[in-house]
Amino acid sequence: MVYKFDFGLSFAGEDRAHAEKLARLLKNENVTVFYDHDHEAELWGQDLYQKFHQIYGQDCRFFIPFISENYIKKNWPKHELKQAQAREFKSNEEYILPLRIDDTELPGLNITTGYIDLREKSIEYVSKLCLEKLVRDSSLRKLFIFLRENNSGVLEKLQSKPNSILIRVS
Repeated sequence: MVYKFDFGLSFAGEDRAHAEKLARLLKNENVTVFYDHDHEAELWGQDLYQKFHQIYGQDCRFFIPFISENYIKKNWPKHELKQAQAREFKSNEEYILPLRIDDTELPGLNITTGYIDLREKSIEYVSKLCLEKLVRDSSLRKLFIFLRENNSGVLEKLQSKPNSILIRVS
């Protein structure tokens, strides 16, 4: 499966600083990240309820919620989490990679799910873990990055014909 984003970040507005820092670190490594402020033009005028359903339910390889007391009180993070949980339910692979900001427990997330506590680990450390999740040094990953950066239509072609790809080298 080819994803539009490697990671989708979900957070309460009060916790934006954590998400913004992780987004910047990952983008500096050529990782695609859905961080809302980076997509303001695209989101402007859209039905965000439907758009976030698509982004967090289909378009991301991994979903990273920044869990806090603020997170569970807000409607948008709840909606984003529901989409991620529905996606994970249909899959045999881990999709939700929780980051804990405080001691808040996230309803619907099993207590046995592994998480990273941002009170103990830095965002830089989390960024390195994200890169490990992507297997950054694999040949397939390098090819994907090359194609993404050098052929703007490649993602659409791969999604419309997922079982075939033609690579021309000149």
